[in-house]
Amino acid sequence: MKKIFEFRNFKSLYLISFIIIYLLLTNSYFSYDESLIFGGADGYSFFEISKASPNVTTEKIQSIHSERFFYPYIIGLFSEILTIDIYYIYRILVILIIILINLILINFFEKLQVRYLNIILILILFNLNPYLSRFYISNPLIINDLIFILGSIITIYSFNEKNKKILFVGLIIACFARQSALAIPIAMLLIKIIRKKKFFLSSKQVILSFLIFILIYSLGLYYSDLTPKFEERYEEYYISFFGFFLEDVSIKNKLKLFVWPLLSFGPLILFKLFFLNFSHKKLSKNIDISILLFSFSLLIISQSILQGYIISGKNIIRLTTMSFLPLLIFFQINSGLNKTKVNYKLAVFFIIVFIWSCHPTFSIFNFLENYKF
Repeated sequence: MKKIFEFRNFKSLYLISFIIIYLLLTNSYFSYDESLIFGGADGYSFFEISKASPNVTTEKIQSIHSERFFYPYIIGLFSEILTIDIYYIYRILVILIIILINLILINFFEKLQVRYLNIILILILFNLNPYLSRFYISNPLIINDLIFILGSIITIYSFNEKNKKILFVGLIIACFARQSALAIPIAMLLIKIIRKKKFFLSSKQVILSFLIFILIYSLGLYYSDLTPKFEERYEEYYISFFGFFLEDVSIKNKLKLFVWPLLSFGPLILFKLFFLNFSHKKLSKNIDISILLFSFSLLIISQSILQGYIISGKNIIRLTTMSFLPLLIFFQINSGLNKTKVNYKLAVFFIIVFIWSCHPTFSIFNFLENYKF
């Protein structure tokens, strides 16, 4: 595990320290009630799980949320033992996890010998994305999603290193966070079908990944069955997978599900267009991890859209953004000659990312208040 934190260029650590300090000084910090209003409504379920720990909550919460009980339950347990405010623990853990993701990203791209300027841009894209770091610092109760991102990045890192033990550690972390972690075994199964014996994981290990998901999901089901519910589980899952086709909303609102994610992914697209030159040769060399990254991202985005406008709403931005880092990695590792130079494009990019980061809800800046989203 320590290999994840081996660094070759300590300039990156100084850089990330500066970025984190800037982020913390300019971020919004919502109270519990504010977080439920500004994008963190799901946090009610997780907070109730934490409050009840080490017992099972007696409050009615959605089955899909109660199945993700593990991390909120552990946080509540620590709060009970250490007599520290639950909400405070959530916030501290969010900041620590963001730092941890940054360290993994630095090590990952240094090992790939990515140019230092590109590493800077990658770290800026992650940390200044208002729907990633800023959002979770503002809304710490949605920590499960951030832990899911951490688990997926550990999985991707270890996949690239062909480190099977750490790969399954990342998978376990992701599975306890969200049911969406099923996308990882599905992606690995797809690689096995396409690549067969060329894939470094055996058929048994791919099957093991599904068994890990099933075991952890069963544990979530056990907890969920002990809690009061708003509606039956099958109804929640049915809507989650077919809501887009079942709901009676206008075409205009359905199209919003495809447009809203651009608020998060816009600068990533700009990064690709300005600085990365797609290489078929690199894609061929990185075919296994490319399939993993692309299929995982596609499954995450598709499932978010399938929930439909009524269920996802503006949360579609947050839900699809869980694939932001995998897509960023996909574009970077499959780029040919690095085109990043200190020129007008870089200046334009920095200006756009700065404005993008000044989200009127999740930052202290208010000059975009009229465009509040």
